Amino acid sequence: MNPTDFTERLVVRLPHTDAAGVVFYPKVFEIEQELFERWLELGGFSLRDMLDRKLAPTPIVRCEADYRLPVRAGDKLVAQLAGVEIGRSGYTLAWTFSLGAEAAISVRVKRVAIDPRAGESVDLPEAFRQWLLETQSRTGGLS
Repeated sequence: MNPTDFTERLVVRLPHTDAAGVVFYPKVFEIEQELFERWLELGGFSLRDMLDRKLAPTPIVRCEADYRLPVRAGDKLVAQLAGVEIGRSGYTLAWTFSLGAEAAISVRVKRVAIDPRAGESVDLPEAFRQWLLETQSRTGGLS
């Protein structure tokens, strides 16, 4: 992932598609998860830190995608982190997947920091909040 503008180029592979050869909707969220993990690593964090409880885990509480153009096996996409919204315990990352100059798919995923033992939301850890703020300053907020 490009650390300056949070972009990544990817090729749609056959396993990403349905029987018609078009991106199968849950596969977009698998791709988003991979991008999310690379974004975490750019900030000095890891999913493993969350799984090992060194960092509050942030499970997904809401996800949505808008499909504007059909995306097929072999298509070359540019994925870009397009914006961030930050709350007390949660945050939303918005991604745009473009084919050439056109936005083909947009994705928003909201995650919330939790205490796994209590099953309740907790404040975002300060170092992680700073990474979110830095990312937001480069990408913009969400409306």
